[in-house]
Amino acid sequence: MNEQQALSSGSPDNTGTYELTPGAYLRESREAAGLHLATLAASLKVSVRKLEALEHDQFDLLPDAVFTRALASSVCRMLKLEPAPVLERLPPISAAKFVSQDRGIN
Repeated sequence: MNEQQALSSGSPDNTGTYELTPGAYLRESREAAGLHLATLAASLKVSVRKLEALEHDQFDLLPDAVFTRALASSVCRMLKLEPAPVLERLPPISAAKFVSQDRGIN
C-alpha cells in the first residue's frame, strides 16, 4: 500500500470513503516503524509536545504553518515516507501581508 492509499484508509467520512488525517497517518507510520515519540523528538531536536500536537492535528499549538509543514516534512524524511500526500492535507501557508504606513523614516 502506498502513502496515498494509506491516507485514504481510516475512519469513514460522509462520502463513505476512508481517510486518515495527516497527523494520524504520521503517528501510525511512526508506530509501524517501531519508533518511540521521544526518540523521534530527540533525532529532530524538537520537543515531544510539538510532535504530539502534529500527530493529533492540533496545528494551533504549533508556531505557524511554515513550522508545521517543515516539521511534517522532517518526520516524513525520518520515516522514509513521501511527504507530498501529507503536506497537501496540512493547512496552507498564507501569504504575508505587509501594511504600508506611508510615513517617512523620521
